[in-house]
Amino acid sequence: MKGEIKLKILEFLEGSAQFVDDMLFVFSLPHGTSYSKMEYFLEKRREQADKIVPKQIRKQTRQCFNVFFYRLKKDGLVEKKNKNKKSLLKLTPKGREILQKLRSTILPNNKYKSQSNDTLKIVIFDIPEREREKRDWLRIALKNLNFNMVQKSVWIGKAKLPKEFVQDLNRMNIFTYVEIFAVTKAGSLRSLKVTQ
Repeated sequence: MKGEIKLKILEFLEGSAQFVDDMLFVFSLPHGTSYSKMEYFLEKRREQADKIVPKQIRKQTRQCFNVFFYRLKKDGLVEKKNKNKKSLLKLTPKGREILQKLRSTILPNNKYKSQSNDTLKIVIFDIPEREREKRDWLRIALKNLNFNMVQKSVWIGKAKLPKEFVQDLNRMNIFTYVEIFAVTKAGSLRSLKVTQ
């Protein structure tokens, strides 16, 4: 869990420096919140000032937040700068290195919102044995998306593959082992004649 929180915070700092108040808000979001959802909630927070996060949440999380960021600074993963009387946190080069390691070792949540689609999709993968946990994660994620197993590494389904799913494949460095095909014309295989 600690590694997942560290991953969430370092990913958020990856693009640019962030204000400490915004980081506290991100820190207080529920476990498993995706990066795109974090950005969405933060944008809403900025539009509506402090209405989204009740003050009691701030009181409950501020101490944990301070301890967590103290450790990140002590480990040299983030640095604090002041701008216009506000504190900014920025990822250090060492923080970027740790972020890459965390991305490849911590498995994201494998439950995605399933949406039906008329297009049949075939997902084929050949993930090396050394990446067994990631392979098992992918099978569970496909099952949760209502895909059916044809063989252990071949799955079919009519669900729309969420953007977050594809991003997670890329983050875990297994995207190159996965092929996704869309069958757009029903019966196209039956019309082929095999010649001897």
